[in-house]
Amino acid sequence: MLKNILSSFQPYIKKAWIVGILVLLGFYVSEMMIQGSLFKASLPVLIVFLLAITILFLNYPKLLYLSALLVGHFMAYFGRVYPGPTYGLTIDFLLAIGFVVLLSGRAQISFKYIKKPEFIALYIWILYVCLLILNPNAPGPIAWFYAMRSYCLYLILVPIVVCGFITSTKDIKTLFNILIVLSIYCTLIALRQEFIGLYDYEMDWLNRGAMSTHFVNGRLREFSIFTDASNYGGYCAFMCVAAATYGCLPNRLPGRFFYFVIALFNFYGLMLSGSRGPVAIIGIGGIVFLMMARRSRLTFVGSIVGLFAFVFLKFTTLLNSNYNIYRLRTAFDPNDASLMVRKAKEEILTRYMADKPFGGGVGSAGNWGERFAPGTFLADTPTDGLFSRIWMETGIVGLVLFIALLIFLVIRMGYRLWSLPEGRIRQILLGFYAGYCGLILSSYVNETMTQVPMSIICYAVPAFIIVAEYWYKTGVNIEDPPSAPRPPLY
Repeated sequence: MLKNILSSFQPYIKKAWIVGILVLLGFYVSEMMIQGSLFKASLPVLIVFLLAITILFLNYPKLLYLSALLVGHFMAYFGRVYPGPTYGLTIDFLLAIGFVVLLSGRAQISFKYIKKPEFIALYIWILYVCLLILNPNAPGPIAWFYAMRSYCLYLILVPIVVCGFITSTKDIKTLFNILIVLSIYCTLIALRQEFIGLYDYEMDWLNRGAMSTHFVNGRLREFSIFTDASNYGGYCAFMCVAAATYGCLPNRLPGRFFYFVIALFNFYGLMLSGSRGPVAIIGIGGIVFLMMARRSRLTFVGSIVGLFAFVFLKFTTLLNSNYNIYRLRTAFDPNDASLMVRKAKEEILTRYMADKPFGGGVGSAGNWGERFAPGTFLADTPTDGLFSRIWMETGIVGLVLFIALLIFLVIRMGYRLWSLPEGRIRQILLGFYAGYCGLILSSYVNETMTQVPMSIICYAVPAFIIVAEYWYKTGVNIEDPPSAPRPPLY
């Protein structure tokens, strides 16, 4: 792979005029460094770097999605270390390049993919959000652009790019392995924050306003390299479900124990985050997995384990001396103080939104509302979850349409996934699908589904399943049978 990437630059290196320009730029950079002008010295280097990246992406466009995924993971980190730039626009840029590459014909995409019912449903939602730019209550087109990216622009660009650039079963396996490695790294950062302490840039970020939500009862809610602890907790829960599901592959799986350890590692990361909403991701994800597993013994045993965990957290106080378990247990308390506050806000919001069927406008709520419409009711009212934000910005019409879209995607993906044969590809996709279903339910209390990097992952799930089904129906072997006999995991 690396050899192929390096070979893509050979046609340019062989051209004498390009080499000459690079030499002259080298002299220019050296002169500027001697004069102490760092900006003038770095500018040509940046231009050459961007040109090299563009050439690389044009020759290996599948790297665009992986690059967007990596940027999504480290965007908040760079924002804390080097505050100022809007790093999120880099993801827009990468996905837009991918879209342009597909339109230019440098990468082949089957139009059978983007005519599937899932895509048609997405087009309807996107059309509705685009029409909301005409909402007279909206703060303006700039606010509309920034706010709609998370639940509209990425929602369509990610699956289109995935359908165009994910061309083999190896791509899906590689992506899964990359996510496993990233999840380990992120949890190691959380462990460092818990047991060693915070770096200066992390403390500065907390002091700029995040302290009130990340220090609860004198305990830090670890956020790793993510935008906040809730986002990190949702990511850990999703990866816990994905890793555990893969570990339950019915055929022989070398290193099966490793994936269960990764699942537990991510579960511990969830507890360190102090987030309670993502518990729903594991609960619903586990239920969905057992329903889709097609193995009665595993479903029976898994149901017993799940019931035991629920009873332990809901009806007992065992191990309450451990703060992480105590915090996790409060997710099952119907009288929890934060839940009561959330319901009170919903009652107030219901009265305010009664005469606004199309909402207060895209960009009127949450962080973008504070930036583009400060002092307004919606900007000053915490969204408290994705569904609340959709309701506030797009109205009850938009909320119903959005929930209907999610339900439709879940049904269609489940139908396609059920028909796929057993194997590693199906097991990876089943883990993603189960986590996706859990993310939908947890969206009542957080916005993890539309926050990076989770949005870059979960928006791709429908595309992964569509592509895998297409491969299977066209004769591609996605069963990936083990080379050695099992024993299976029942």
